[in-house]
Amino acid sequence: MTLTASELGVLSTDTYAQGDPTTFGLPLDHFDYIRDNEPCFMQEFNDPMLIEKAWVVSRNEDIWEVDRNQQRYAADRGYVNMWKVTPIDPTMGGQPAMLTSDGERHRAQRQVMSKGFTPKVVAKLEEKFREYAVTIIDEALDKREFNFVQDIGHAMPMEALGDVLGVPPGDRAKFFSWVDTFAAPFDTRITPSFDYVMEAIGNLMVYSTELAEAKRQNPGDDVMSRIVAAGADAMSEDEIMGNVALLASGAAESTRTAMSHGMHEMMRNPTQMKWLRERQSDIPSSAIQEIVRIASPFTHLVRTATEDHVLQGQEISEGDIVLMLFVAGNFDPRAFDNPREFDLSREKNPHVSFGRGPHQCLGKHVASLEMKVLFEELLQRTKDIQPNGDIEYVRDAYSRGVYNLPVTLTPA
Repeated sequence: MTLTASELGVLSTDTYAQGDPTTFGLPLDHFDYIRDNEPCFMQEFNDPMLIEKAWVVSRNEDIWEVDRNQQRYAADRGYVNMWKVTPIDPTMGGQPAMLTSDGERHRAQRQVMSKGFTPKVVAKLEEKFREYAVTIIDEALDKREFNFVQDIGHAMPMEALGDVLGVPPGDRAKFFSWVDTFAAPFDTRITPSFDYVMEAIGNLMVYSTELAEAKRQNPGDDVMSRIVAAGADAMSEDEIMGNVALLASGAAESTRTAMSHGMHEMMRNPTQMKWLRERQSDIPSSAIQEIVRIASPFTHLVRTATEDHVLQGQEISEGDIVLMLFVAGNFDPRAFDNPREFDLSREKNPHVSFGRGPHQCLGKHVASLEMKVLFEELLQRTKDIQPNGDIEYVRDAYSRGVYNLPVTLTPA
């Protein structure tokens, strides 16, 4: 290979838009090269929408270290990913959220929001999630042929996350249309221009304050009600707006993406589909975690170095941006046996799709439950699921979205 790591395009939108479906839509050979030869390299970006440059780390072990070491790699000094502007970056006009805070402020916000994600709360959600799954799948079965991403992958998180956040059913379509718009700012099929992105962000922020006020007047058993009940000292209005954007975009996009990639891989691997069908009454956690690993819903996040230090032979200076390439870490043979194999029974699975350390995904158990319930009901209600066209990926190097996944269902 003659190209340097920075020339390989592992953070190029076209790389993911034009991904090879036989390798999970990913440039796996390029990931192998950078992990083996340049496990920490400088990537420069030449786009006014993106940051100027970042150190890219790609080995699973290094990603764990950066994500867990809050003292050396800060989340509260600006930027979330390689985008210059996001709804939750207060240094660039966004609102503060858990993902852009550290220390005591981060702990205070997480403590408030975690009350909506306890094991007891999650267990209560299962019955409602199953009702949604049955309705969504029965409607899909009436069509027989449809786009899995839209009819199932999008529909399930919209209802499930709507319940978790406390978004009224009548508002969910518009709420998640705003989320979809800023989650894929580089795909003109979804977002015609950056003006649409800014409008969607603005609408979501305004709605967040309206929803908070509604919950003050009429609280329920949901995350927003718990947030407003904690009071302004626990979470300011700006932080409410930022955290609603964080939860909505992170949870909705990650679950839809994981389910869509998982469905695609199961159709490509009949033995794995058969294995899961044999366990359709109680899908094991290993299957869900493997789907999340190969999906890697978000390719990366960034941190800012707080001190000069050396990482994989490179001299990192205080203030440098360090980019954790999760998607490369999830296929690192140093951490996984046969990482290119889709194995729903995989037990050793230290994937980094949910993050590690203090900033790991707060809603990972809810997302896992959603997927478990959805696939259980889907498999129980069908006897066959087949592709009905080629998969199409979202044009983005941050979100690993699937744009189109045509399928044909045969009812059980």
